[in-house]
Amino acid sequence: MSAVTLSWAGEARAHEEVNDWNEIMAQMEPLSGFFMHSRLAALLNVSIHDALNSIPGSARFETYLPPVETTGPASPKAALAAAGRTMLKRYIDFFSDPSLPPPFHNPLLEDLRPQVESLYAAQLAAIPSGPAKAEGIRVGRKAARRLWNARLNDGWNNPNATLWVWPDDDGDDDPRTGPPGQYVQLASEDTYPGAEQPSFHWWGDVQPWAMTSNDQFLVDPPPSFDDPAHIADIEEVRAYAADDSAVRTAQQSFEAFWWEACPGVGFASTLTFARQLASDFGLNNHRTARMFALMGITQADAMISNVNSKNFYNFWRPFTAIEHYHPGGDWDPFLITPSNQEYPAGHPMVSGSGLYALAHLFGLGELSTPLLGTGGCGTIEYASLEDAIDGVINARVWGGMHFRGSSEVGAEAGRQIARYVRRSFLRRL
Repeated sequence: MSAVTLSWAGEARAHEEVNDWNEIMAQMEPLSGFFMHSRLAALLNVSIHDALNSIPGSARFETYLPPVETTGPASPKAALAAAGRTMLKRYIDFFSDPSLPPPFHNPLLEDLRPQVESLYAAQLAAIPSGPAKAEGIRVGRKAARRLWNARLNDGWNNPNATLWVWPDDDGDDDPRTGPPGQYVQLASEDTYPGAEQPSFHWWGDVQPWAMTSNDQFLVDPPPSFDDPAHIADIEEVRAYAADDSAVRTAQQSFEAFWWEACPGVGFASTLTFARQLASDFGLNNHRTARMFALMGITQADAMISNVNSKNFYNFWRPFTAIEHYHPGGDWDPFLITPSNQEYPAGHPMVSGSGLYALAHLFGLGELSTPLLGTGGCGTIEYASLEDAIDGVINARVWGGMHFRGSSEVGAEAGRQIARYVRRSFLRRL
């Protein structure tokens, strides 16, 4: 496919303000914090989008919540800055509270408070003083507070104290064993130490952002454990993802590590690509905010849908499948196995949904400037968003966490969610 050459002539190219808030937000949850990070990204970006599009005369798109009422001329840039600062400040205030139990208490958030305040001051300093600036600040604050309050009791904290009940289909009352194909409790040394299993299992019941029900995008059933295609998937993981693999290349090892454990990446991988695209294509603040808001809603619902499907099918991880077909083989994966069910693969579904959301704006074909993903372990490069989607699918196989078929199913579910959100929300006025 030819390179994409989109442009929007005649519009101010001022994406930096939105990008800067996303750069801070990307640092606010740990690498393993996909669940909380997906919610935070939606909170930040929907509030900025709604603040900008509440202002008569400059609004370009439908808001997510009803527009904030204005009482006179308002500065869009002041509204943007106030929404960003209000949402991130509330998040820091709330989740740095030591009375919150793990895994919610995040004391490292306090380290980012100076960055939030410094960015807010810098953005406001560039706006002339006057009634429009004051009204913009009021609109932005209110947009963020409305969304924060609307989502405060959305189920993020497992309010019903739902417990995971391990099935006992093999009759031995031992969660570490089960029939072929069933997810079983992993030994602590084979997953993240001290992690609850399945981790964040209640997330499948969190209130959706756009979906009409939590199972709206329930994926088709996984293959039978003895399906020849599934056995081929198992053998691919066994060969390429072994800790001492003789066939996995150094580049494949790097890509697997980049998507899973590279400092500064994790959930933020797709945000890195989005910030670059906003810059490369010269989007203005309204378009950049909509891009990030659509991504945020899409990825938040993809995360909810993913856990809902994982809980429904409760499928085994490669670690368990390889032990079943090659008992006593002492196989260890290249990267740590996450502490939840395998099917459908979460990273390809959540990151894939965000990449597909971007593709609706920029296409899947080759880009004139390659995508560069930066992280503490190095930089990854893709010629297109389609290549990036393939990249996260491959990475999960080469790391040993997922089967290829499951990763492809997850990515396809992400594509469907991205299409649904784009067609139903934040439409052009």
